[in-house]
Formats: sequence, structure tokens, C-alpha cells
Amino acid sequence: MDLLLPADKYVFLREKYDYNSPNCKFVIEKTDGLDIWGEFEGIFAKRVPYSYPKGINLRMFEKIVQEIFKDCDYAFNNNSFTKAHEENLKQVSTAIVYWKMASQGGRAKLKVKNLLTKWNDDTKIQLLKAYEQKDMALFRIGGVRIPIATAFIRFLFPDEFGIMDSRVVGRYTQPKGITTLSLRSDGYINDTKQNVVKYNKEYIAFLRKEVELLNNLKITYKDIDTQGNEIISEFRVCDIEMALFV
Repeated sequence: MDLLLPADKYVFLREKYDYNSPNCKFVIEKTDGLDIWGEFEGIFAKRVPYSYPKGINLRMFEKIVQEIFKDCDYAFNNNSFTKAHEENLKQVSTAIVYWKMASQGGRAKLKVKNLLTKWNDDTKIQLLKAYEQKDMALFRIGGVRIPIATAFIRFLFPDEFGIMDSRVVGRYTQPKGITTLSLRSDGYINDTKQNVVKYNKEYIAFLRKEVELLNNLKITYKDIDTQGNEIISEFRVCDIEMALFV
């Protein structure tokens, strides 16, 4: 099997990725199971600008999302789930939604407001079930549809999943016959059962195949770790989508 793009092109595009959400704000409360808490403002693809003392980069955001879900899942299964746990789950969920919608201006705030309005006692149960089962479909909470749901699972399991964005689908996977998704006339990915199935069977299968080929070739790229240090990284599944998004 051949790569969709030449290996050096993947490296160039992944290192060029610079999708930021400088206005994204969220607060994480301290619990017994958390090592990371506090106020955060601004999520950046690489280095955090000095003008954002509470900003974080994508690797750190991944870590925070993963730690929150792990902490909440443990607490829920051990009957120690508190209001702080639910608030943390709500905060990180709205941050994912806001980050995903950051390029669409005011729609980010509207999506967050919609999610908070629809949040109920069953929401946390559904989210934690989605986390435990690695089920993208269950991340569709409170008006969240497939593209944002794939952002949830991407941040939780970046080695295994990537975002299914209309930009990547429209430029690459649909024209190349990699995916056979149901799309609106404007290219938006319809929120259908068939598209949920095809996310795993077509889209994720493609991303994983590209990762396998790149890693077999020992291809790496430069990135920034959670502390802002430059690192050399192998490609993860999420990195393929990030490269194709550029």
C-alpha cells in the first residue's frame, strides 16, 4: 500500500499545523485524583505566547482532557463522584467544543451555550460510558454532532483516533474514494448512523494505515511537548488528520 501523500509532505504539513483557540477559557477544580488544576485561557498548537500566562499547548490540553476523564471515571465507579468532578467534566467538554469551533467566530460561544443548556444528570453517565467504550457516537451530547464528537475521542485517545473534519473530507478522503460519507451540499458531514459507522470503518482505518506506513519508515516530525520543549515524535493517528487539515 502507498501513502496518500509523500512522507516528507506529511512532515512538512504536520509541522506547519497552527490551529489555535486563544479565547478558550476553562477552570479545573482540584480533586484528590488530579495533579493538574487551575484556570486556563488560550489553547495553542505549539508554543504558548508570553502574552497568555494561563495558556496551554495542544499536548497539555490532551493531558488535561485525559486526566479529567480518568479521574471522573474512577470517582464515578467508586461512588465518590462529587460536584467538583461533574464541573470539571463540564468545563473540559465545553473547552473541546469551543476549541473545535474557534475558527467559526461567534458560533463557538453558541455551541457551548447550547451544550450547557442541554446538560443534565444523564450527560455525565453518557460521557463516561463513551470514554470507557471508546465510542465516538456516545460523545454526541447536548447538540454535539459527529465532527465535534470526533474531537472528544481524538483528545482522549490521540494514538488511535482523529477528528473527521469537513475540510479534510472535502479535500482528500471523499475525492479519493477513501470515504463514502453522506454530506450536505456545503460539505458538512451529516450526523447519521451510517456516517458514525464509516468514521471507524473508512476514515479511522485510513488514518491508522497512514500511521503504520509512516512509522514503518521511521518518519518523525518536530513538535512541542506539554512543557513547551521541542521534541521529535512519531506520527500518531491524530497527526495524520492534523497534517491534512493544513
